[in-house]
Amino acid sequence: GFPLVRDLISVPDSYKPLINMLLGNAALVEDLDQAISAWKENGRDQCLVTPEGDMVDNRGVISGGKLASSSRGLLARKREIKELEKKVKECEGKAEALKTKLNTVSLELERKTASLDDLIEEKSDYQEKINDLDRVIFRLGQEMDQLEKLSNRISDELEKESKEQNRHEKALNKIESELKLSEDKRKKEEKYLHQKEVELKESEEEFEQIRNELEKLKLDQRLSQEEERGLLREIERIGDFVHESHEKLEKIGEDISEGKQKVQELLKSEEAQRGGLEGLYEKLQKAEGAVNGAEQDRNESQAKIREEEKRGDGIRAELEILREKINTAKLEQSEIRFKMNNLVELVREKFNLNLVEIYKEYVQQDFSELKTRDELERKKKWKERMGEVNLTAIQEHEALKERHDFMTGQREDLLNSIESLDKAIRKINRTSLEKFRETFDDVDRKLKSVFPILFGGGTAGLRLLDPEKPLESGVLVEVRPPGKKLSHMGLLSGGEKALVAMALLFSLYLIRPSPFCLLDEVDAPLDEANIDRFNELLREIRKYSQIILVTHNRRSMEIVDRLYGVTMERAGISKMVSVDLQELREN
Repeated sequence: GFPLVRDLISVPDSYKPLINMLLGNAALVEDLDQAISAWKENGRDQCLVTPEGDMVDNRGVISGGKLASSSRGLLARKREIKELEKKVKECEGKAEALKTKLNTVSLELERKTASLDDLIEEKSDYQEKINDLDRVIFRLGQEMDQLEKLSNRISDELEKESKEQNRHEKALNKIESELKLSEDKRKKEEKYLHQKEVELKESEEEFEQIRNELEKLKLDQRLSQEEERGLLREIERIGDFVHESHEKLEKIGEDISEGKQKVQELLKSEEAQRGGLEGLYEKLQKAEGAVNGAEQDRNESQAKIREEEKRGDGIRAELEILREKINTAKLEQSEIRFKMNNLVELVREKFNLNLVEIYKEYVQQDFSELKTRDELERKKKWKERMGEVNLTAIQEHEALKERHDFMTGQREDLLNSIESLDKAIRKINRTSLEKFRETFDDVDRKLKSVFPILFGGGTAGLRLLDPEKPLESGVLVEVRPPGKKLSHMGLLSGGEKALVAMALLFSLYLIRPSPFCLLDEVDAPLDEANIDRFNELLREIRKYSQIILVTHNRRSMEIVDRLYGVTMERAGISKMVSVDLQELREN
């Protein structure tokens, strides 16, 4: 006459055969007493379950219910104690980091830290004892259940089981008294630990103040560096563009000038070579005149020498000097004659000209050997640079002219393209600036409304580092949590940074919300107080979007409409379980 459990569970049609196989003919009763009575009357073919989780199978064995809840409570306390131990160790590490600034209290802190370690060890020992006592209590509870069932089935052992039960109850009372004493001692230890945490917190606040000042200075430096880098990048970009344009224009001008210069040089090369030959012939004429004059001087000198030899040995020295001059003149004459012969042969080989016949046409009256040599060397170098006579200069000129016309057209096209690009860039910048300002203002307004939800108050806003250049400026997030002064994200704690980041992301999202919002363990770094405020924000977002939330937090699970879970009853086989919480709330 009891309702079946499988009829009370709503699952998709594809899972109904599995639910029927797992639950079978299990029925739901009001409490454990009714289940035991029903089993005594006619329950050996049916499993009975109570709303509290107690189950009586067809053999009469009772399981689940309050014992399982108690076990889960102890495990939760054990997890909380481990978390407290972890926090104590973190506080000790921070205290070590502040030793350099807390020299006056370092010895006292070390002593208290050592005392705290002893207390932690004692607390661990007591926790192990508590766990042992919990296991004993659980085991005794199971034995009591077995004794109660045996007392209903075997009347002749009722007195024995009653005595055993009394003995166990005394043991439980004794254990409970021990637990109470342990609990009192644990509270005293927690009070002492709390006192030490307050001392550490004061030290942390002093350290945090110094660190905030340092972070503020670092932020100012980074802002200045960022502005400087932005200006340098803009100058470099403009300089590269101007330099590239100048190079292209200069290259085009050089090609045009080079073509014109080659044409002019080719036209003047023949006249320049003829002028050089005139200078050479003048040199030859003057050299022969010098040789003839030297020969005449030599003859006169020899005559004078013969007349002066009779005058004495005093003049012989002068005669030797004159002889040396004569020999030098002869050598110079021979050298000049040799050079003249070579020059005649060289002109004949290179230019196919007879220098002896034509040199008189190019003789100069004001001939200067030094100037002629310099001019000759200069023209030789100029001739070497000029190279051979280019017989295709006219064709090259035409090709260069055609290339010049082509480059001129390309230059005009390039200038037109640059002008078009400048117009497009100005239009894009104008549109981008309008869109950016509009979006920036919307995000700022949303942030001012979302931030108080996550922080339980306070204010937040966005500010441009360079309002004159919004498209190139950075964005600074300024926040003021409740009870604190205005600061930026770099001066906040890890949890506060996570909340500010969430506020900014959800502000961006709420400007144009999508039909679906997928969140993957976003609430993982939040504590319980922040979880509640995060859930309030999710309730606001669900007005616009359908939220799919991946979470391990029970508080977040409480606000959902439908819950999906994956379990593995057997190794390697996953199973999907779903619960419609909205339907359960309505029922």
